[in-house]
This record gives sequence, C-alpha cells and structure tokens, in this order.
Amino acid sequence: AVVSTQSGHYGRGEQGQEKSPIRVGFITYNTQLHFYNLNPALAQPSMMVQPDMSEVFVPLVDGFLVTLEEAQAHLKTLMEIIPQLHGAEKKGESMFVPAVQAGCAALKAANRPGKVLMFHSTLPTAPAPGQLKMREDKKLLNTEKEATLLVPADPIYEKVARECVDAGVAVDLFLFPHSYVDVASVGKISTVTGGLIQRYPMFRADVDGERFIQDLAMHIAQPCVFDAVLRMRTTEGIRPVEFCGSFMMQNSTDMEIACLTPDTCVTVEIKHDDKLNEDYLAYFQVALLYTSFSGQRKLRLHNLALPVSNSLSELFKAADVDTITNSLTKEFGKALVLNRQYKQLREALIARVSNSLACYRQNCAAPSQPGQLILPETLKLLPLYSHCLLRSPALLPSVDVGFDEKSNLLQRLSMMGVVHSELFLYPRLYNLNTSTLGNEGMPPVIRSSYERIRESGAHLLENGLVMILWVGQNTPSKWLQDVFGVTVLDQVDPTLGNLQPFDNPTSIRVRGIIDAIRSRRKQHLRLNIVRQKDKTEHIFMQFLVEDKTDQGTNYTDFLISIHREIRNILS
Repeated sequence: AVVSTQSGHYGRGEQGQEKSPIRVGFITYNTQLHFYNLNPALAQPSMMVQPDMSEVFVPLVDGFLVTLEEAQAHLKTLMEIIPQLHGAEKKGESMFVPAVQAGCAALKAANRPGKVLMFHSTLPTAPAPGQLKMREDKKLLNTEKEATLLVPADPIYEKVARECVDAGVAVDLFLFPHSYVDVASVGKISTVTGGLIQRYPMFRADVDGERFIQDLAMHIAQPCVFDAVLRMRTTEGIRPVEFCGSFMMQNSTDMEIACLTPDTCVTVEIKHDDKLNEDYLAYFQVALLYTSFSGQRKLRLHNLALPVSNSLSELFKAADVDTITNSLTKEFGKALVLNRQYKQLREALIARVSNSLACYRQNCAAPSQPGQLILPETLKLLPLYSHCLLRSPALLPSVDVGFDEKSNLLQRLSMMGVVHSELFLYPRLYNLNTSTLGNEGMPPVIRSSYERIRESGAHLLENGLVMILWVGQNTPSKWLQDVFGVTVLDQVDPTLGNLQPFDNPTSIRVRGIIDAIRSRRKQHLRLNIVRQKDKTEHIFMQFLVEDKTDQGTNYTDFLISIHREIRNILS
C-alpha cells in the first residue's frame, strides 16, 4: 500500500509555492503491517513491523510521511529492498481493512487530508478485521439472493469508509486479481470516499504493465481537492430528495466527499411539491466547501436561475436525454443493489419510458395515425439508451460476467458523468477499412450492430472502459501486413495489447486513431484484438448493443414493445 497525502494545513497559497506540499509514505502488508522509515538522515530505509491487527496505530511519525525531496534519497533503494524482504514469502493469506486503517491513521496523525493508494490482488482471508470468505456463486444470478453479493459482506467496510471521510482521506484501489476478491466489499471504501477503482484481471507485466503505469501517472497528476462538503439550496416549492454518487451523507442535506476531482459527478433528484409562480424564476445554489491542494479552506458557489412553465411542450423541448439517461442508469443500478431483480427493473424502465412518451403523444404531438410512433425531438434516443441500459453487463444477468466485474461496473456507474455514461451505454464503432480511414480526424462511426460490420476489413470499438479491434476473415493481406506485420489472419497475435509501430501510412494512421481515443479517456485503454470466428468473438459481440442477446431482444423489437405499451396507455 502507498499512502500519498496531497494537501497540508499550511503553505503559501495556490500560486508561487516554492516547495510542493505533498508528503508520501509507504506501507506493505500481508498478515502484518510493515511501515518504512524514509528519514534522509538514515543510511538506508528501515522497516517497522506491526503484528497485532486488533488496534492499528502508526509506530513512527518522523520519517514516515516525508516530502518528495526527502523521499528521493531512499525511494530507489526502498523499491529494491521490498522484493528482497518479501519476495521469498509464500503467497498465502492477506488482509485489507487494517492496511486502510493504517494509512488513514498516518494522515490523521499528521493532521493532513490526502489519499491512500492500495495495490491489492487477493481475497482478504487473513484473521483480521474485515476478513472475508469466498461467496461467489453464479447460481444466485437473477435470484432474490443476487443482491447480497453486490453489497459488502461485513459492515466494517462501511464503518471504515465513514472514518476515512471524517478524516478527509480517499482510498484509491488498484486490483490485480487472478480470482474472486469481493469487489463489492473492498471497493465500498473507495466508492464512499470518492476514490478510484481500477481492475487488471489476470495481470501480466509484459501486457498490462504499460497500462497500469499510465493509469497511475494520470491519476496522480489529476487535480483534486479534499475534505469537501456539498449542499444544494433551492427555491421554496422544490427540494432535493435523492442523491447518488461517491460521497457520504450523515444528514439529509450535506454530501461529504473525501476527495473531489474534475471527474466527480453527483446526481440530485429535485422534487416539485408545491405550486410555482410562472412570473418568477426558480433558483438553485450549490455550495462547495473544500480544502485546496495547498491546504487552504475555500468556498465555491454555483447559482442557477431557470424559468418556470406550466406548458408540457416547453418541458419536452428543454429535456436533456443524456442527463435523463445518466440519472436512470444510476437509479436502476442502485435498485439492483437494493434487491430488485432484473425482470422487475426491465418492467419498471419500460413503464417509465412509455409513460413519458405517451404523455408527449397525448398532450403535445399533432394528431396522427395510432400506428405511427411519435417521439419528441429531444428524447428520440431515450428508447435506444433504455435498451442499452437493460442489456448492459452491469444489469443483465450473465454467466460471462462475474460478481466482481458486475460490482465494479455498478460502482463505476454510480460515479459516472453524463458524457461517460452515454458512451458506456452506446459504444463507438469505427470503420478502419483503407477506403474510409482518411488522413486526419476520426474515421466514420457506424451503428453498433453486426449487420454494419464487413468481413473484408477491421473495426475499432470503444466505450470508455474497453477497446476492441475486430479483424474480419477477409481483411486484405496488405492491410494485415501494414498493421500487424503478417499476411494471414491466423498469424495475428490476439494477446498483443498494443500495435507494433511500422513505418507505413496505414500503421501510422491506425495507431494515431487509437492514441487519439486514449488521450480523451481517463484511463489507458488496453487494446483487445479479436479475430472473426475466434472463441473470444462473443466478447466483442456483447458490445454491439442494437443486436439481440440470449436473454433479450434487439433494438428494433424493443422499440416495437415501447410503441405497443404507449398505445395501450393511450387506449
């Protein structure tokens, strides 16, 4: 585990600081905690061991949290010593909660908010607080007991998360699992504190090492503030009633966020429970109190004034389908965790969408034939996004999606912003055929359906979390030679993880497109290569969201069912 504190209650302000306020400290753990003294006065780093996990404390203050300048003296030596000290140990039991508590305690002792970066790989089965047992059972998918595997197995995980938030400490979790690690439990601390969760299943240093280093570098470099409290105030007659995101609430108004970044997103549902005067504006104010990077306590206010209207037509004109979809995604993800089965969620979502569209048809649309589907201009994509949500691996029961992956997706969705949720639900599919590549910009985007794909070329798919390069059986040998350095599809190595650089226009162009996509995302996307008709092709096909799945309909049939439901409501 690495403890990184990125803010201190001192400093010269945001501008012109001569020295970085950052302090870093290092802890490793298995069934014991190992603290490292990085005092530059020492000849080399020293280690202190804490074997008793019943009451975690920090055995040293001076030399544990040190400045970056002080850390440089011993950092390289420490990275060499740790494998020597622990490399010969058998890979056995490990704990989790005490390591988080140790990092939080170190920051509290220094009177500093900050982050605890956890690098973890196994189910914490060691006899210590937060000890877990193997509980994954795919027979529970789509049953009343499924929700029990999507929440923490032990209440101590939520308790420790609250303690971290109170101390202004966020926990970032980097997981390297080769089997089940119970993300629903260990990830809860990160979700509540505003931290990050990154998974690298079946991690291989030669394939995934670059991705991990890039992710870590991007995350550490990202601007952030700490110990934040967010509150929304509204005009009389409307009030915030539901909140969703990565925070903790100890009352009905304040969202407490241990770490807040430019990507932090919270969803607030506003309830209209009194009459509003159309002659006046409705006002909203969001107040954010936080500790800046340099330790200054600041207050930021956002004020918004919106017109009031009793016209349904005006309401539908102002609707934002991406925001509505983001809200629905979080609401139904939360409902699954709260023990709603998939069939119930599907029926509820279809009813919600159908009622909204029937309301428009009845009150706003011009008279038309009953067999014609009439949609408001602003919500034309609402049925499509609803279909994508219902077939998302976060909600859809599937034996191909383990409970760790499902929990991780639900946790990510609860924190996801509007732009990212839209991309996650409807992936972008690019045509990489030579005739459509062009010389600059992005290639054309095609609809996410197998019918749109051609065997005579390659296609690139990405949804912000996954990137897949699909190569058709009849892809020209010249294209294969230019991009992969081989002339036959069977010779393409699907485990590459990255394309080798070749000095030709096609290779440069394809790698440029991949780099452009990666530069827009908040994590380094590993390139997964799928050859047509390979056993792994089903992974690619599950992202073609307009197509039929084993447990659901295609988009056309879903749209027909929505239309049928609207007609039933109106009749």
